Parts: sequence; C-alpha cells; structure tokens
Amino acid sequence: MRNTAYVLACDADRTFTALNRFDPKTSTFEGEYSLLHNTYSNDGFFLYRFLIAHRDHPLVFLDSGSERYYHVIHTYHHFQEDDIPKYIEEKVQQQQEQQHDLMAKRSVGQIQLLIAKKMIEKEWESVKNEVSRSERDTYILLGKDWAFGWSVRTINEIVERGNH
Repeated sequence: MRNTAYVLACDADRTFTALNRFDPKTSTFEGEYSLLHNTYSNDGFFLYRFLIAHRDHPLVFLDSGSERYYHVIHTYHHFQEDDIPKYIEEKVQQQQEQQHDLMAKRSVGQIQLLIAKKMIEKEWESVKNEVSRSERDTYILLGKDWAFGWSVRTINEIVERGNH
C-alpha cells in the first residue's frame, strides 16, 4: 500500500521516528519530513540513529491504519525532531552543489568538444585544399573528407543533445 505511512516507536522511552510511506520499487521509506523545506529525507539517516539509540529496547512498527499509530504520533516524543530541518537543508544544499558540479563538468565537456571540432575543421579544410596527383590520392582524400565531415557532424549532434 503506497498511501500507508509508518512509524517505529519505542514504548520504553515514549519516542518514535517517522518512516512515512514505503516505496516497493526502491524498497525504501520516504523517511522524515521537513515542513520547513517541504520534502522528505528519502534515506535511513534518522532510522539508523533511532535504532542505535534504542538498540536494547523493544520497538513497535506501526502503520497509519491502526489507532495506536495516531496515539503514538500525538503523545510520544518525535526522535531528533529539531535536527530534521537542518539535516534536510544540508542534504538539499549538497544536491544543489552536485547539480552545479555536474553542470560545470558538462560545460567543460562542451568546450572541449568545440575545441576538438575546430581542430578537425582545420584539418578538414587542409584536406579540401589538397590536390590529388593520382587516382589513389583521390580516393584517400575522399575518405579523409568523409571522415572529417562525419566527425564534425557527430560532434554537432553530441553538443546539440547536451544542450537539452
């Protein structure tokens, strides 16, 4: 059930951690939710910390279909509740930095391709201006012309796809 939310509770300490919904495709829980950032942690960070902090206590796994679920989330202490927004903010910032790094690498790659294209075009131009002295030379020049033209078209396609 995709709409069912889950919590893991410790009755001894009267605390819980929110696992939220389970995604069977990835076999993961959404994790803790930050109202401040309007997003889930999408990892097991708080679950792992909860398990370590309560390793000697019996734990109860509850779904939102049970009455006890609502009792727990309204009366028990939410484990490390104050740390959730900060953790998610750091995670969002890290994802933004990774996206920025990816875009920077992509830009460098585009520049490198354009430099390679200019070098190939220069060689291609010299092949076009070369005079053949025999039938054999003509075939060689035609092959070079085709290869350089194909290389330039391929680079143009790659650059175009990278812009999308």
